Amino acid sequence: MTRKRDPFTQALDSIRQRSEAGAYAPGAPVVIIEEARRLRLSTTPVREALAWLCGEGLIERGPSGGFLAPRVDAAVVRDRFAFRLQCLTTSLDMAAALHDRGEPLPSSAPADRRLAEHLDRLVRGAGNPVLAQAFERVGRQLLPLDKAEGRLFHDRDAEASGILHLHDAGSAPALRLALVAYHQRRMDAAPLLVLDLAAERGEDPDEEA
Repeated sequence: MTRKRDPFTQALDSIRQRSEAGAYAPGAPVVIIEEARRLRLSTTPVREALAWLCGEGLIERGPSGGFLAPRVDAAVVRDRFAFRLQCLTTSLDMAAALHDRGEPLPSSAPADRRLAEHLDRLVRGAGNPVLAQAFERVGRQLLPLDKAEGRLFHDRDAEASGILHLHDAGSAPALRLALVAYHQRRMDAAPLLVLDLAAERGEDPDEEA
């Protein structure tokens, strides 16, 4: 018999997944009582889950109390991709990073998913848990842009496959150059990613300024 999850974990997992999927409009209130009603829970575990997710950067404290979905603007997007790249290049500087192969995703999995898994393993292979946690956190913060990224970069699968090939070949210098190009491309396109995300929601991006 499957044991039912505790209310806090249930609220934490559900709200985290919704935030990563972009279910909450940037800057919009995340109302405790509405989330509690949706999850059929009391407000206490929902409030605790939202407070926890503030620590992950997926939810923000409102200036006058309550909780908000994080605002997304081009500067924030650029900074997050730049930080993600810094985590990866730091990992490449640690000799053991490229040797932690582990069990890869099957080749039938989409290239972008396999790339994400390989990069996560690369950072974890550096052996620095603080670095790994920071990389995981910024990765979660970038997840709401995934669909916009796919619409903007039609060659994303080919791009990911090329980086995977370099990773498998164990060529750290070539992999570094490819990762810099990959992230710089997204940093340059940050305004377009934000516009696409706003258009998907039918929002006016100028209202986020």
